[in-house]
Amino acid sequence: MATRKHNEFLDADASEDDQSQGYDSEIEDLKKGERSAKRRKVESDVSDGDDDDAEEGTQKKSKSAELPGVSKSLTKKNLVATEKAIKKSGVVYLSRIPPFMKPSKLRSLLEPYGAINRIFLTPEDPTSHTRRVRNGGNKKRSFVDGWIEWVNKAEAKQVCELLNAKTIGGKKGTYYHDDVWNLLYLKGFKWNNLTEQIAAENAERASRMRAEISKTTKENKEFVQNVERAKMLETMEAKKAAKAAKKRKEDPGAVSTSEAPISKKAERPRHFKQTTVAAKRKPEDQPEQVKRVLSKIF
Repeated sequence: MATRKHNEFLDADASEDDQSQGYDSEIEDLKKGERSAKRRKVESDVSDGDDDDAEEGTQKKSKSAELPGVSKSLTKKNLVATEKAIKKSGVVYLSRIPPFMKPSKLRSLLEPYGAINRIFLTPEDPTSHTRRVRNGGNKKRSFVDGWIEWVNKAEAKQVCELLNAKTIGGKKGTYYHDDVWNLLYLKGFKWNNLTEQIAAENAERASRMRAEISKTTKENKEFVQNVERAKMLETMEAKKAAKAAKKRKEDPGAVSTSEAPISKKAERPRHFKQTTVAAKRKPEDQPEQVKRVLSKIF
């Protein structure tokens, strides 16, 4: 599997953090369980406030009206908890999720082929979702890609071989009838690796954000300092101009000298020493020593 540099769901606005974290089946089940526990607690508090006589009379009715299994926790049990189960499990990668397909729909389509434990889907970029809604498009939440954990890796392999590059099918005329499955079995990849990857991406995003904030703070500080320095220089120039005008009024002859502070400091003249170009030695110009030797010979 190619390394996801994306963090598409890592670079979102603070107002859309709930969408940026993606869909996790474990978290959703826990939320459902908390809601049911709160509901039961409220019902028990109300029943405690009733009179003893009314309680005895309505005890039989409450038992008959009680929903089956309501005392049990609604959170789904993690089927891949032990070391043996983790070794036996397999993860399938979906490179494309059909548009606006919900995780529950995805589970219902794939669960007939084998037991599914957990699902994680990456949401689309919030900016593209906002742009689509602004242009009058569908307001539903869409997902880009996802991972599915199967309890049995043999079933996961069979599902990939059977469904990959095939149409979803179902009843003719349904919304996802002509969409194509894009399934890839990740050999040697476990759910723990996915959570580690997401944690690493979140840490990388946090470090980038910290660096960006520190850089922006430094730039703002420098900008404020430059503004204050510019104000100070303007005040100094104004004071110099006021002094020069005052001197001009007192001594009209000192106009030339008083104008000097108003104008900016002239740059100091710079002189560059030019080295003369060395002339090429002519072939006929011979050293004196050579001439002396030649004169002795000839």
